Amino acid sequence: MNFHGEPLDLMPTLDAAQTYPLLECTLSLTHPIDVTQLQAAVRTTQTVVPQIFSRYNFRWNRFEEAPATGAHVIEEYTVSHDPGRAQLDVLVGPQLKIQVIHMDDYDQLRLSMSRLLTDGEGFKHYLYLLAAAYAGQDLTNFTNERSVRKILAHLRAQKSGPLTEPLRSNEAMPQFNGDIHHHRGEATIPQVESRRLRQKAMEQGVTMNAVLLAAYACALFTLTGERQLVIPYQVDLRLHGPVAATNIVQVANLTSEMPIPITVLEGEDFQDVVQRTQTTISQLREALAYLPPLVELSRMSRALPPELVRRLVRKRHTNAAISFANFGHIDHTRLDFKGIAVTQIYFAGAYRPMPNFQLTVSIYHDTWTLAFRMMGSEPDYQLGIKILRNVATQLTQWARQA
Repeated sequence: MNFHGEPLDLMPTLDAAQTYPLLECTLSLTHPIDVTQLQAAVRTTQTVVPQIFSRYNFRWNRFEEAPATGAHVIEEYTVSHDPGRAQLDVLVGPQLKIQVIHMDDYDQLRLSMSRLLTDGEGFKHYLYLLAAAYAGQDLTNFTNERSVRKILAHLRAQKSGPLTEPLRSNEAMPQFNGDIHHHRGEATIPQVESRRLRQKAMEQGVTMNAVLLAAYACALFTLTGERQLVIPYQVDLRLHGPVAATNIVQVANLTSEMPIPITVLEGEDFQDVVQRTQTTISQLREALAYLPPLVELSRMSRALPPELVRRLVRKRHTNAAISFANFGHIDHTRLDFKGIAVTQIYFAGAYRPMPNFQLTVSIYHDTWTLAFRMMGSEPDYQLGIKILRNVATQLTQWARQA
């Protein structure tokens, strides 16, 4: 059986030359998990999200039934043999891989999911669905809403003037060969500091996304000397068309981006960068700057085959090397694996080859985790760690300022 992709499923393939389209989630459990029951839960979620066992047809932007039954979705390792990452070929399928790493008295799960099938918020939707299936919840009446048409129609009604801003593009799917080093980095901001951050942001009338982007830009300026940066800012379209029904999930690509220009001046106070970044974000959001690329992509997808859409986009546009993704808060009340609680969880993006770099943020029980996944040399990795630590330091220092 074939499942036709949505226009927004093409977005990650436009960026595929610099990012292999995967998302990653790492979570630690209080106790060992029942792997057989987990396999059954994965099969149950397939009734709601059937594409997870499919291969992706790059030419026609569709998910096609693959012979896999789900048995190969889950892999088991001891901590001493943990490979550190999942290897998942989205063109072959499946679109999901779960690694169970057995510790002494608890288990850690590493989930990788195709960015062609979902975005960061959609990944969380799938994780909640998997936990519900593991706990034995009946998913018979659940449905997965993947279409963005109603949201676009709603947004277009608010937009005046021509919608002609272009999309970004890149080359075809990358093939990574040879001696490639895969690196991962994390830094945490504990509950006390994160609460100070939120309080400070409220007092200053700015959003945490503006604070995070400003800290990211300042870190890049400090470590690379780049004064003028353009960092893509993600906009979750679900917020423009919220689904009230509790039996509807949105494991889909429903996120748009708009480039945020940020300038950092020598000796400038961090607070000034935050305020200027907030002003830019507010102006672009009010103008619905994230809408035109979606409208263009949707219009082209209706009239042209996917390969031609990619080719036309590639002729005109380039992609930003530096990116940022905020996965937001993770709801602990929806992560109960039948009595097995989650003690720690964070999300990260795909492995990107340097100098392309993505910073991700996720929040669980008010603990913030900054993370990156990287392909590059040891000096590249050290630079990534410095960026991560610099961002964390600026955030905590700003939160403590009177």
